[in-house]
Amino acid sequence: MTGMFGWAQTIEGDFAQTRCIAASGKTIEKAGHITLVYPDNLDMNYSNPDGEYFILHGNEMSMNMDGKKNKVDTEKNKRTHTFATTLLNCIKGDWEQAAADNDADTVVKEEGGNKIVTLTAKKKAPRGYARIELTYNKAGMLNKMILEEFGGVTNTYVMSNTTKK
Repeated sequence: MTGMFGWAQTIEGDFAQTRCIAASGKTIEKAGHITLVYPDNLDMNYSNPDGEYFILHGNEMSMNMDGKKNKVDTEKNKRTHTFATTLLNCIKGDWEQAAADNDADTVVKEEGGNKIVTLTAKKKAPRGYARIELTYNKAGMLNKMILEEFGGVTNTYVMSNTTKK
């Protein structure tokens, strides 16, 4: 399945990320460039802070976040697998699979020419996403993604200069 992108093999653009931590009231701003090569290669390379990255190539997830490097085989780690595939599926427009992976209810509505998809977890869990909100433009490109975790952390990604090839 190619999600909303149909024939697209590559999606590229810039992103701004705002991470809000409810417990401390702390907000962290980040930015970078995103490349998704269908079906399962995702590169998020940060320019602010420079040198950070999140890379998903098949079952291998690599990251350098907040000075901590990590490499994980997502097939051997269920929690990481769900996190990685949810992010990938949301970006490529396959919210149905993201909902299934997260045992979430789905509401889809049209607003101002955009498609807004909200995934809400059916039950509370120690980890994972309580709510995901995705906004896609008329062309099916992801404009905004809000990932609310059960633990009180919310990541908001705003995409710009996005193209598909």
